[in-house]
Amino acid sequence: MNTRTLLPLVSLLLISNASAAHHESHPELEKLWVTKAEFSTPESVLYDAKRQVLYVSNMGEGEGWADDGNGSIGKLGLDGKIIDAHWVKGLNAPKGMGTRGNMLYVTDNDDVVTIDIEKGEVIARLPVPDAKTINDLSVGADGTIYITDSTAGNVIKLINGTFTTLVSGLKGLNGVLHSEGELFFVDSGSLFLVKADGSTIEIAGGMEGFTDGIERVDANSWLVSTWKGTVYHVSRDGETVLLLDGRPTETSAADLGYDPVNRIAYFPGFYRNFVAAYRLK
Repeated sequence: MNTRTLLPLVSLLLISNASAAHHESHPELEKLWVTKAEFSTPESVLYDAKRQVLYVSNMGEGEGWADDGNGSIGKLGLDGKIIDAHWVKGLNAPKGMGTRGNMLYVTDNDDVVTIDIEKGEVIARLPVPDAKTINDLSVGADGTIYITDSTAGNVIKLINGTFTTLVSGLKGLNGVLHSEGELFFVDSGSLFLVKADGSTIEIAGGMEGFTDGIERVDANSWLVSTWKGTVYHVSRDGETVLLLDGRPTETSAADLGYDPVNRIAYFPGFYRNFVAAYRLK
């Protein structure tokens, strides 16, 4: 082979390798399934690794913060088959969820509700002092519960029945996540880390402003979903990559759930009343 033939081949290989490296650094979401539209304004999905099921918070047909008793928690199989769209009834407008042991914790307007998973029953309601619009929830490894009050702009810690405000003065607060000893929240298109001293660091910004859910992919990256339907892959170095855009079809991504072992993300369709599963590739 002469050098005139070899040089174009080398150039082609370099371009191909660079393209492959670029592709590998930017994940994609591959659709796996979509449920029937049998939920009732689903706002959040939670993956339960222990029981291998999904919980879906149904806000119901009423106003999103009304104490109308129209809300419920649904139960969904990992294959997309609905086990019970309204497994636990009698809630108002449930949103964020987290588990510890046999308990499922849910935000429900002004309250943190405790559900016995084995019984499928509400066993406790704990009012949040001075609550305005309690939204998301995350449970730490030690059992500490973290919640957000979107209207008040507060990130709040609940431990042993006592509420403590950790961060205040936020304008577009929604999702919260405690993972691997770190506390994160999303506010107005940005992902933030809460430091041990209570100060915050912006990890990444520039996302669609209605940021909603957060799930950790690995030590240095996260998935962030938005109420408007966009989903981003966010890196600790500040890079954000748009993976999914439901805005053209007016499909919300709302508060996602995530299976880190199989790398599957679950999105509630909100007004479309379905849940969709995507594999992160």
